[in-house]
Amino acid sequence: MGISLHEMAKKLREYDAFKIYYHKNPDGDAVMSAFALASALQSIGIPCEPVCCDPVPDAYRVMIADLSFQPLKEYTAIAVDSSNNKRLGKYADEHITLCIDHHENNMTADLKYVDPQASSCCELILRLLREMEIPVTPKLAGLLYTGLVTDTQCFRTSSTNAHSLETAAYLARQGADIVYIARRFALEKTPERIAVERLLLDSFHYTCGGRILGCMLTFEDLTRIGVDDTQLEGINIVVDQVTGLDVGIVVRETRPGHSRVSVRTYTGINAAEICAGFGGGGHFDRAGYEIKSAPAQALKMIEEAAGSYAEQHRDGRA
Repeated sequence: MGISLHEMAKKLREYDAFKIYYHKNPDGDAVMSAFALASALQSIGIPCEPVCCDPVPDAYRVMIADLSFQPLKEYTAIAVDSSNNKRLGKYADEHITLCIDHHENNMTADLKYVDPQASSCCELILRLLREMEIPVTPKLAGLLYTGLVTDTQCFRTSSTNAHSLETAAYLARQGADIVYIARRFALEKTPERIAVERLLLDSFHYTCGGRILGCMLTFEDLTRIGVDDTQLEGINIVVDQVTGLDVGIVVRETRPGHSRVSVRTYTGINAAEICAGFGGGGHFDRAGYEIKSAPAQALKMIEEAAGSYAEQHRDGRA
């Protein structure tokens, strides 16, 4: 059942302890939403434990290194930044009491506060903290700003709006180190990351008269360079930077025979609907899924599906 901001804020004060689940293969918004909410609730005496089936990506560890949480045996479960139960991986069967999310949400939960118009889940967490009158310290502001910056790709996604910028301004006033965070998570690249991007550029493959662009990374590529999938957040910028596309696709083989597919759309085509055909989902212009397939075959399948969808929907005909 969907509830209001005020009702969710009230509910968060009614329980004694929380495990806060966030989605598998976590991105910056998922990690920061969970850790910011956990830290804020602990500051008012409610023990919390952020939980994910996958480790925190190395890039984000610096932001949470000084936070401490104890394992909980008795708790109420919250899901953040997770559109459905499958996104929780091995915790998919956990009973979720409260859900806070900014996707089109199909989570099975007792109570949900969902706003698909919000550009990040961290934006919703900030609303809740302010509604609960929990002080937003510089530390909390930094966590929330990191989630906001990474999920909007430094305010470049179509979900970015006036509220996103107002949120950013508020967090800056509360002490978030906006220059450090933007440089670290939206600009700086390791030599390994540059090598990965070069491989993707070399693999560019155009279909549908150049309107669809696909590229891929094999597990062998990643092993040779010395990176894993947790170090590739934001890699889709290689297709986002190309003009004149309907659809941009990045496929990366996370382990032999298993691939992650990311789809970006640019001309009113629904990426989430395309990915839904493979059991995935996400935002209107940013979506994805995982598939048991080698990357070349996965790329071929999604190119065909995207091409068919684009032909039907490009001019709003279906």
